[in-house]
Amino acid sequence: MLILEKHIVQSLLDWQTFTAGSGVKANRKSEDIAVISTSNASVLGGMFGLELFESNISLKAKQLPLFLSGRQRLLATARSAVKLLVRALRPATVWLPSYICGVVIDAARETEVRIRFYAVGDSLKIADNHWLAEIQDGDLVIFADYFGFNTWSSHGIEARARGARVVEDACQAMLNRDFSPHSDYIIFSPRKFIGVPDGGILLAGKNTELPDADFPAPPAKWLLQATRASILRSEFDRYGGERSWFKMFQSTEADGPMEPFRMSDLTAAILRIVDWATIKRRRRRNYEFLLSELGELAIFPNLPRHVVPLGFPIRVRNRDRVRRALFNERIYPAVHWEIIDLVPAEFLSSHRLASEIMTLPSDQRYGRDDMKRMVGKLQRYISL
Repeated sequence: MLILEKHIVQSLLDWQTFTAGSGVKANRKSEDIAVISTSNASVLGGMFGLELFESNISLKAKQLPLFLSGRQRLLATARSAVKLLVRALRPATVWLPSYICGVVIDAARETEVRIRFYAVGDSLKIADNHWLAEIQDGDLVIFADYFGFNTWSSHGIEARARGARVVEDACQAMLNRDFSPHSDYIIFSPRKFIGVPDGGILLAGKNTELPDADFPAPPAKWLLQATRASILRSEFDRYGGERSWFKMFQSTEADGPMEPFRMSDLTAAILRIVDWATIKRRRRRNYEFLLSELGELAIFPNLPRHVVPLGFPIRVRNRDRVRRALFNERIYPAVHWEIIDLVPAEFLSSHRLASEIMTLPSDQRYGRDDMKRMVGKLQRYISL
């Protein structure tokens, strides 16, 4: 497996050498020459294609982002970081927000560990403070930075004051400039922001111990399938063709390892040569444009300077009908998340939000024309 990963990494480096000598240029958008995994705009949304790079980029990032510069564990998936912490810390109770991805719930399940939920309202803010009084010393409390936005810091202070370990789920906030100073651990998911086949990162706060680092390699079959899907999506974005990558992606997402495995060498190498500054700039620029056109639908109507959003979440009452219509236009808003049968029905606000929310793609693959096309189609179908 290691030989295969090294071969793929070397192929990426050979591509750079080839383009430097031949003048070959990959399909890309205007001024952002460092990130060439851009879309041909035939499809908006979906998984990222494997990152490729122009020949004039340094193979060493000028400044590594926080998630690569602190004390961390590089894992195959973000969900395995949750599993690793629950096993290492052995809390009596894991507290989860009532609006959360199902794989986080699954990852928190361990023998003799109780899972409890606290209420998150329609605006993705914690609904009340009463549950904090029930936290016990040694509990584990997970807070989510929804779509890049931290709405929970004051609750984190109280949770730590009661003796809990605080975990910041920053899987949707990986590129933010700042994170909560009240977090004992922070979890990141590179696959949500760039084209890598695997990856999860567990970052430790000050004076916080990290679990042991001797992790086995990820399952070969799963990693090969994930890598193949990433390559095929990259080729699709550059040249068009069939979308066989989609079913592969769905399969690898569903089968992502819950057990702690180490990050592949390929992903670890890519993370260190990505032009993060360009990605941040493009994501913020697209979000700001969508705010100017769709501000009345936005769940987060303001964009703080330190936030680099995952996407542009909106609420639409006839969500499923509108989403199907957008699919026909090759626009694929994601749903974060389906929580029926995962979160207790008593959390009405969270379930109501889950039935109306969808995330418009606004990442670095797209430019202003792509955003305009998406806005026009969305406004048309919402008005029907």
